[in-house]
Amino acid sequence: MATDPYADPLHQPFLMAAGPTHVLLVPGFLGTPKEMRPLGEALAAAGITARSVQLPGFGSDYGRLALVGGAEWVETATRAWLETRADAERTVLLGFSMGAAVALQLAALAPPDALVLLAPHWRFADKRAVALPLIKSVMKEFRPFAKANFADPGTRRMFTEMAPDADLDDPAIQTRLRQQTALPTRTLDELRRLGNAAGAAARRVTAPTTILQGRADTTSRPAYTRLLGLRLGGTLTLREFPGGHQLVDPAQPTWDTVRDEVVAVGRAVAGDMAGVGT
Repeated sequence: MATDPYADPLHQPFLMAAGPTHVLLVPGFLGTPKEMRPLGEALAAAGITARSVQLPGFGSDYGRLALVGGAEWVETATRAWLETRADAERTVLLGFSMGAAVALQLAALAPPDALVLLAPHWRFADKRAVALPLIKSVMKEFRPFAKANFADPGTRRMFTEMAPDADLDDPAIQTRLRQQTALPTRTLDELRRLGNAAGAAARRVTAPTTILQGRADTTSRPAYTRLLGLRLGGTLTLREFPGGHQLVDPAQPTWDTVRDEVVAVGRAVAGDMAGVGT
């Protein structure tokens, strides 16, 4: 397998200059700017400048995952947000999954003209997560893919990103990936704490907010997303539709809806209402 599955330059932060309205796109947990590129390209094609950021411990920085956490994620995103705002006439802040938890904290401190949250994480779907402060002291690692189904297209896409040279049909490779793909429990607790902070920050967010949520999402549950929406202080547009968690994946049937909604927000902020609602 490749020594660095994230060597592809597409995983690196990007800036797609297009117009005076600027959007910062914050990836999800373990994600890289690559997952935000399709949205960035759609925004740039609409005349909106798009930028994405690499959060510490993810992508090619995975070796430091156990050493970083919420403070570093928010700090890095804050720098990117200030850069995004510096020479922009208007701004949009967008976060996907865990990136939405980061975006909520940025929006509370330096409000955008519009906030977009895609499948926002702020509470774990598994209620046992409340025990993570104790679990991390006795169990250093968690193997979330121990029972991974390699016949599942979503699983295959994920492992293809992580190990592009791996033969996912080889039983020995499957066993290796199941056994060796581990997450520090400390990191999962950092994710829990980040979600708690996002829930608190939501009460201080006054920017107009659009939330896009798949009804079949088992990672960021729709019921939790509705509760999050109630905390927001600005106007809220909550759109739910059939689909799961991976809203930024162009291979998903929800992609056209997500792309068009995001571009519509960007155009509305830019003052170009053409195409909004189409």
